[in-house]
Amino acid sequence: MIELAVEAGKPRSAASVLADLQAGGRSMTGPVIFQTGFSPFDRAIGGGLRGGDLVLVGGGPGVGKTIISLQWARNLAASGTPCVFACYEHDHASLLARLLLSEVGSTADGVPRTEIRELVRSIAAGDRKLGESTSSGEVVRAAAGRLAAYADNLWLVQASSAHTGIPRLEEIVRQHPAGEAVLFVDYLQKVAWQGASDESRRVAKITEGLKELALRHGIPVVAVVAGDRVGLNARRLRMHHMRGSSALAYEADVVVMLNDKFRAVSNVHTAYDPVRAETFKSEVIFTIEKNRDGPAPLELEFRKDFGHYRFDPDGGFVSERLVDDQFYAE
Repeated sequence: MIELAVEAGKPRSAASVLADLQAGGRSMTGPVIFQTGFSPFDRAIGGGLRGGDLVLVGGGPGVGKTIISLQWARNLAASGTPCVFACYEHDHASLLARLLLSEVGSTADGVPRTEIRELVRSIAAGDRKLGESTSSGEVVRAAAGRLAAYADNLWLVQASSAHTGIPRLEEIVRQHPAGEAVLFVDYLQKVAWQGASDESRRVAKITEGLKELALRHGIPVVAVVAGDRVGLNARRLRMHHMRGSSALAYEADVVVMLNDKFRAVSNVHTAYDPVRAETFKSEVIFTIEKNRDGPAPLELEFRKDFGHYRFDPDGGFVSERLVDDQFYAE
């Protein structure tokens, strides 16, 4: 692909842009689209992640923001797309352990989950080696083989809130062909930024910087965002509950909010059917609150498999009524 990025602010005639396109630059049909492997989600946002877009993934602690981001990165890497996963919360060993457990998936039938988890953690930390003759060792070795098939396409960055800012992230992105990689940032509010002590202003600058990076390189940037103190007490987190929400809402092209289904559904669905209500505890609702290239809001749901640090990608649309702190509250 021919890179069409030019110096920021430099004017170009429409004729010159058209000439680049006709010479083999970006297709007139739009930017490159990267499929996450979550078909319902990809269809809802117009086919997948788009080059030049900033995609935000928000939600409360433990709802699966890192899990879904790393799973998308894994799926893209497995399809041949270079991915950079810059994590400000976990080190390389922790991320590798999560990837191994995700690969274990359903192949761990008959093997105690706790035993698998302990073995994977020991291997990732360097305390034990792959290839043990136990049943658990065989399962993990097979998972490592599947991971090795795409490992060259997945770059893990142990980021620092003191040193890893947008310039450093851009240096890493430049190591890949223009328009052919995806950058994941976990999480946005911890990206290093000098010169703005006020948090709302700092978040605004980071968000603007990530969006500009996406446009300069023609790549999707997926960033996890954290909620504010008020949002942590909400039954259902929305975009306005995110720290620095005004800037986030303005700059982002797609905003996805994750909520545990059991907390987010209306009481009319749980009060009189406890069996059904119990099933809600195993599902997470993905609310597409903003979507520049399609309809919003849209409510999707996916089943958790957090024992293997993954979601079941075969989700669907939510049919139940949800609590909405803006329009409907109980």
